[in-house]
Amino acid sequence: RTAVAVGLAAATACVVEDALNDLALWRICVERASPVVEKHPRLLRSLGAPFRVEPWWNGSVTSRGSGNLASCVYLVDGERASCDVQVVLVRGPGGAYAYAPNLIRNLAAPEQWRVARMEAILPHEKKAGLPGRVDLLREEPEPKGGARENRRDRRSFFRERWRGLRGWFERSRGRAKPSDDGK
Repeated sequence: RTAVAVGLAAATACVVEDALNDLALWRICVERASPVVEKHPRLLRSLGAPFRVEPWWNGSVTSRGSGNLASCVYLVDGERASCDVQVVLVRGPGGAYAYAPNLIRNLAAPEQWRVARMEAILPHEKKAGLPGRVDLLREEPEPKGGARENRRDRRSFFRERWRGLRGWFERSRGRAKPSDDGK
């Protein structure tokens, strides 16, 4: 009986430690990404302000490499739309807490984590309603070729061609053809 109770207690402690570690990693990711997300002009335009971060259990947290590589995906709701934000964190091996469990390392020294990648997946950024990726760590120009811009370019292209054809028909109608004269 005692062995079973100790085994159940150890299993429960491992599950609780894993869940708390995911929560700690999620908090670190959100704290690093929130200032960037709230100031990004494309996100403000696409989602609408104010932003609201969904709870941690609606996100995804994974860690690899002895807990030194972490990836977190969480949902941000705006006034008009929602998007996923993905943050990849890297932590150097060793340090003052090298032999401590990952939960204690994450709680005691969250500053050891460095952001390797931060992206947002915006809805309806490309043609046909496909999502678009935005690198939040780089300043990138506004994408050209959106659905409205392409429609305007196509319209002006066809209008110019039609004007040219219409002018050609009008010029050809004004001239008499040899077969029309009856000679």
